[in-house]
Amino acid sequence: MFDRIKYKKFARLQLKGRWTVPVLVMLLYEVIIILLKLPQYKNIFIALGNPGTFAETYSALAAADSPANAVGLSALTIVVQLLSVFVLAAAQIYVYIKMSRSPEPVYFSDFVEGLSLWRRGIFAGLLISLKIFLWSLLFFIPGIIKTYAYSQTFFLVVEYPKLSIRKAIRVSQEITKGHKLDIFVTQMSFLGWSILAVLTAGIGFLWLLPYYYMTMTNVFHAILQEAVTVGRITAEDLAG
Repeated sequence: MFDRIKYKKFARLQLKGRWTVPVLVMLLYEVIIILLKLPQYKNIFIALGNPGTFAETYSALAAADSPANAVGLSALTIVVQLLSVFVLAAAQIYVYIKMSRSPEPVYFSDFVEGLSLWRRGIFAGLLISLKIFLWSLLFFIPGIIKTYAYSQTFFLVVEYPKLSIRKAIRVSQEITKGHKLDIFVTQMSFLGWSILAVLTAGIGFLWLLPYYYMTMTNVFHAILQEAVTVGRITAEDLAG
């Protein structure tokens, strides 16, 4: 039986005394995303750092803000950010999966080890994004439904490194049957904390997101175990 309150309570116990690495990982993630956005403002920084005549400065600022420059840099930045998110997501989940297996301490080296899954993270992220995009072309609702159907793919990709990406997506669809609403409600249960985190200028998210991801890791284990118990998933389905 799906028990959202139990998964959240267990997440707090799992994080007790082990907050440091998850918080550092979230901080690193935010720093990387900020750095990836800097190229958009390169010309502006150059113009302000080397002021010439008004006309020269205006021309540099106009060039930086031109539609062609904005579109080109935005497209490239979005692609790089997206790929980075996929890689970092796989590495973060690697840490939470390890934390869910044992009460032993985790180290930043565990996150670094998780980065070795970068290919699987990128392929999984791209394939999921493409599928959700195509389903969204039909209508908005199918896209949302498929988002939750594919929501366990990254956990499967990390937990079972020999499992193909396509098979991980199929398994994710199977184990989320009957639980899409449960997953949505669990996510929404963090809304109040998210509002408080915003009021702290976003600093609170460094602690809130580890709590969220640890909870969702527990959700993954629970619905996977249920699917195995009732026979919807077999050991062969997870073998590769």
